[in-house]
Amino acid sequence: MPNVFISYARADQQNVEQLVRALRAADIHGWLDATDIAAGASVSSEVREALRRSSAVIVFLSHSALHNQWVQFEIGAAEALGKAIIPVIVSGNQLEQEFPDILKGRNVIDARDRPYPTVINEISQALKHSQ
Repeated sequence: MPNVFISYARADQQNVEQLVRALRAADIHGWLDATDIAAGASVSSEVREALRRSSAVIVFLSHSALHNQWVQFEIGAAEALGKAIIPVIVSGNQLEQEFPDILKGRNVIDARDRPYPTVINEISQALKHSQ
């Protein structure tokens, strides 16, 4: 059962929560800031620790995510820690033009207007290959 770190922008929270529920149904458990950081806890410390414990990082991408300071930090930290990074596009057009260098040239999963079971299967396969 993979333990993944979920990186996303709060603007995409509704869509991401649906994908996270589908991931959990497929026995893929993800750390999600909205549910896994206790009130009063240091956000940056919690994020760093969750990244260290994760087997991989799933980055849900949108225009909002690509311009979000936390998402950028999480991608960079994942790269520095040698974590597998699995980019998943959840909304937006021509996002590849906005990708940070770390994501350029990576194979991306496109979740836009696709059935969740298909997307979850692709994420699951990517996680298997990243181990």
